[in-house]
Amino acid sequence: MTKVVVVGGGIAGIYFAYRLLQLVDARVVLIEPKENHEFVIGIPMAFGGLIDFDQLLFPLSQLRRVIHVRDNAKALDGKCVRLASMPSVCGDYVVLAPGAYKLGSVEYWNVEGAKKLWNNVEKAQSIHFIVNELNPVIGFQEIAYAIKTRFPEKRVSIHLVYVADDYRFLLNPWMTWAEAKGIEISEDPPQHRPGDLYISVPSVRPHPLVADLEPDPATMETQLERVYLIGDAALLKLGLPPIGWGALWQASLAAQAVASEITMGYIEVEPDIWSSMSDPEKFKNWLTYRMTSGTPLIHIKGLYDTWANKVVKTLS
Repeated sequence: MTKVVVVGGGIAGIYFAYRLLQLVDARVVLIEPKENHEFVIGIPMAFGGLIDFDQLLFPLSQLRRVIHVRDNAKALDGKCVRLASMPSVCGDYVVLAPGAYKLGSVEYWNVEGAKKLWNNVEKAQSIHFIVNELNPVIGFQEIAYAIKTRFPEKRVSIHLVYVADDYRFLLNPWMTWAEAKGIEISEDPPQHRPGDLYISVPSVRPHPLVADLEPDPATMETQLERVYLIGDAALLKLGLPPIGWGALWQASLAAQAVASEITMGYIEVEPDIWSSMSDPEKFKNWLTYRMTSGTPLIHIKGLYDTWANKVVKTLS
């Protein structure tokens, strides 16, 4: 049976395993140092009160269709993954989904960090998100919208101190949408006042494990044969914002590519409807919508229900 090694038990890695095993029989080995998969797309739901933070955690021990190796991936040697404390794991295919390297102290992109931020939000009179990075960690706008919905009496603002030229076309629609929701958008830093919470949105960089790899946007295969790259790091390398929906799109492409080569001997994929390769203008319009409005909590809740009852359940 074909052996596929997946590095990373986040959104991209789990969805890849799910899609692959829908399409083909394979032995999937998942390398992930954490004991739980974290459905991080759902963190704004917890801020909005639709769900408890701990409900975003899914024990990897329950996913019986994959073999969980609880260790850190340190390096790639061909189609072998060198681990921190165990022998290397090799496969016929390697799919790298290690996420991205985050530079900052406010860790709202994981469940533990989001809990800590929530405790500070409850105590604060006003909440200010400060963006001063070329590539910020995405997700703060959904959290801002959720906070404002739950605490309409609190002042919530987003300060875009630095706006990359590539994203400036988003600024006006974003300001219009956010202000309609009662959230202030500014290109100036906030004034500091006692009792306010100031969140400096961290930056994001490609994970060091994949520093030298470049994914093909059509299949996500890298320059190394049968080595694929998906998720936040791959999105950054393709010049796209590291959002969860993009990770799902890439995971689907990679799963189709691997499954087709296993079954037919050649790669064949059907591009996602939002692929920038198939319709750049449609992708830009979709990106404008997602990056300005964020993802409505009800849509995230629908995805969460699907994730829990279909994706996770299928792998269990």
